[in-house]
Amino acid sequence: MIQINGKFTDKLKYSEELFRGFGLFETMLILDKEPQHLKLHLRRLYSSCKKISLKPRNNKSQLTKLINQVAKKSPHKNQRIKVVLTPCDTIITSTEQKFEHKKYKKGVKLLSITQKREIPEIKSISYIASYLSHEKAVKKGYYDALLIDEKQQVYESAYANIWWFEGNTLCTRETEILPGITRQRILKKSPHKFKNISLKQLLLKKEIFITSSISGIVPVTKIDKTKIGTGKPGAKTKELIKLFKFS
Repeated sequence: MIQINGKFTDKLKYSEELFRGFGLFETMLILDKEPQHLKLHLRRLYSSCKKISLKPRNNKSQLTKLINQVAKKSPHKNQRIKVVLTPCDTIITSTEQKFEHKKYKKGVKLLSITQKREIPEIKSISYIASYLSHEKAVKKGYYDALLIDEKQQVYESAYANIWWFEGNTLCTRETEILPGITRQRILKKSPHKFKNISLKQLLLKKEIFITSSISGIVPVTKIDKTKIGTGKPGAKTKELIKLFKFS
């Protein structure tokens, strides 16, 4: 027996796993009804399934078909599609993508928050740490939260990976972060160095940016009250944006 908003129903399906946050999700960009980098998203999704011993209802081929069905049926050419896997269900939703990220190419502000995600290598539906951190940052006028630990070590933003330049060397953290799809593409094509960094050290860098599947490469021009570099997107960051066609 289930009651929702004071009304009883027996038509709602749910599982204990869902209420306990045992599930995974992927959010991907759809352009002209075509999923972008779908193979990379599915590779990460099914790799995450193995890490938490989740047995999905659909294999990669079946899920690809379902995602394409949703993309084609949506009235929008350009969309965001979210796929949620739980032990009992596969849920796929489509929403319109307004491409607001273009205005962020001029640079965004991050608010440092002491917080870490549980099992950061996967996109778990138990996402409250990232959600609350992001919402706190947005309410204070920032684009996103920069997640740090008690020792002020930098990990990632609430919804993206973070990068910086040391001279001409592109740097990013290697472990205890989400293996982002855009991050994987940049690592494959660009010379780089894996490094850990403190917030104090990061604030001294002249070029910083974050990456995500939906927004691509977004320059960071301010963290907390500190201006990064000139306060404008750096030349090397702009080159990467052009290289990966995120302009």
